[in-house]
Amino acid sequence: MQKNNKNSVIYMKSLGKRYDDEAGVLDALKDVDLQINEGDFVAIMGPSGSGKSTLMNIIGLLDKPTSGVFLLDDVDIATLSPKKLAGLRRDKIGFVFQSFNLLPRLNVSQNVELPMVYARKSKSFRKKKTEEVLRKVGLLDKAKHKSNRMSGGQVQRVAIARALTNDPSLILADEPTGNLDTKTGTEIMNLLKDLNKQGVTIVVVTHNPEIGEYANRIVWVRDGLLHNKRLAQ
Repeated sequence: MQKNNKNSVIYMKSLGKRYDDEAGVLDALKDVDLQINEGDFVAIMGPSGSGKSTLMNIIGLLDKPTSGVFLLDDVDIATLSPKKLAGLRRDKIGFVFQSFNLLPRLNVSQNVELPMVYARKSKSFRKKKTEEVLRKVGLLDKAKHKSNRMSGGQVQRVAIARALTNDPSLILADEPTGNLDTKTGTEIMNLLKDLNKQGVTIVVVTHNPEIGEYANRIVWVRDGLLHNKRLAQ
């Protein structure tokens, strides 16, 4: 696969991931070619053991490939030290998890501010940005609430707001509706769809076909191999 002229957020060429231990050799990913462009909404799907979690961890800079090329925003991750990888992960990727990962002792605003604190943004910048992203997810009026007094859908909206604070190149959502009822899950996916319409690049990792239908493109992973499917816009 040749890199096209669009602004690619993720570019992988002949990428592989091999685990070699006492149990033997396992090729979790094999000869992966993948390009995700700015403004895409992609669902990564596949059965347990297919390699989709390995692919997600590599996209999220939580793991490194064994072979091949991986560029994130045209940066070759193979050239980066662990410290620079952590900085790139902080600045370029907003994570949304099934388990929300909010700190219960902090209120909504404080949870949303955390990535900006780590990025050493000024207090005035953090206040303005927190208000902006909470307004975007419809929770500005809940800024001083604690997460343990909020519904699951509200908590996941806080997590999405937090993921937006550093203006990431990519939102990476791992089973974002897994702990939510159907109605609330639909609300969260509609929010992600709206954010995508505003230009946010989104990758959702899911086993749920109904969640995959929100994407414009599905990447199927099976036995470490990728198969692409373009959906109607």
